[in-house]
Order: sequence, then C-alpha cells, then structure tokens
Amino acid sequence: MRLRRGDPSDETTYSVDPVEVATTFQEDGARRLHVVDLDAALGEGDNREVIADICRSVAVPVQVGGGIRTLEAIGELLAAGAARAILGTAAAADPELVARAVEEYAERVVVAVDVRGGRVMVKGWKEEGPDLEEAMHALNDVGTPRYLVTSIARDGTLDGPDLRLYTRVLKLTDRPVIASGGVRDAGDIWALRDLGCEAAVSGKALYEKTLKLSQVTRG
Repeated sequence: MRLRRGDPSDETTYSVDPVEVATTFQEDGARRLHVVDLDAALGEGDNREVIADICRSVAVPVQVGGGIRTLEAIGELLAAGAARAILGTAAAADPELVARAVEEYAERVVVAVDVRGGRVMVKGWKEEGPDLEEAMHALNDVGTPRYLVTSIARDGTLDGPDLRLYTRVLKLTDRPVIASGGVRDAGDIWALRDLGCEAAVSGKALYEKTLKLSQVTRG
C-alpha cells in the first residue's frame, strides 16, 4: 500500500502479499529494502509478523520504520531480522532516546526526519514538531548515525525530489542522508546522488514502472 503525502484517505494498494513484493524487488536487483509499518505509524496496530516474514524471505538488508518509539521496539525488530530500525516521532520528541538507542545499537539506528513547511512532523505526520534546524542540531548532538529525510509534500506524488530540502539538510549535518519522497525516474536518483545523498527510497515509481531498478543498481 502507498499513501500520497501521508494521507490515509488517499491510498493505493498494489499487492496483498508484501512478502511477494519484497522478494520480487530483491530479484530485480534491490540492494536494500525499506519497509514502513503504516498501521504502527498511525497507532492502529502493527504488522510485526509480516515484517519478520519479509526479513526471513530475503537475503538483502531490510530497514524498518513506523511506530518505533522505544528501545524495546528497536530490539524486537532487530531480533526479528531487520538490519536497521528507523526512529521517527520518538526521535523528534526525545533526542535522548536517540542517544540511548545509538549507545545500544550503533549504526543499526536510523532517524527519520519528516519535513513539511520547514518543520518536522510527528505522530504519523499529523502534528507539527520542532523547526528543522533545531531538530537537526539536537539530533546531531546526541550522535545520530544516519538520517532518513522525507519531503512530505512530494511523498507518493512522482513529482521529483525536493532538491532544495536536501541541499539544506546536507548543510546541517555531516552524517549520511537517505532521501525519500517524489522520486519518479533514474534521473532523480542520480540528482540526489550528485547532491550528496547516500541513498534514495523509491516506492511508487517502481510500482508505477516509471523507474526500473536495473537502471540504478548497475556497477
């Protein structure tokens, strides 16, 4: 399932079998899978068993986000086979949690920074959190090893990534940055790479076939 700009009322279901989708992406050349538990992110239950099935079914690393707000939740996901756990709301609300998570799990922690209008959004993108600069400085200070930065306005739109946002973010940190939101084609991936992003998340572009993994995974 994919949402447009994080809106649960604007969703598209592409498959009823997440494990099949994951194995297909792996067969097509994906080097890492990005999985978001939308139910957990929205506080409407979770899909932990399905996520564990995905991790068991593929050989490539899987990073998982959505509703991860405690050290216990991080530990459970990593024990289930995830290579990385993505902290979102919890990180923006409590940078000290990030410090404890990094102390415990080091590089296996990724901090999601979901941005709309220059502010970090929390609680399933429903509420405004801190200013972007304020949040990034606090998260840098507690040792965030890697960021996943999403442009909410571009998420699920195929309108191209918000290069101005990533230019801004990359000036605020020396940590690796994964870009998410708006990717349509291979040119967008290369633009993000040339800007300095470590990686990019692509979902809808693959489902809608405006991007083929073979175009961006060679070499």
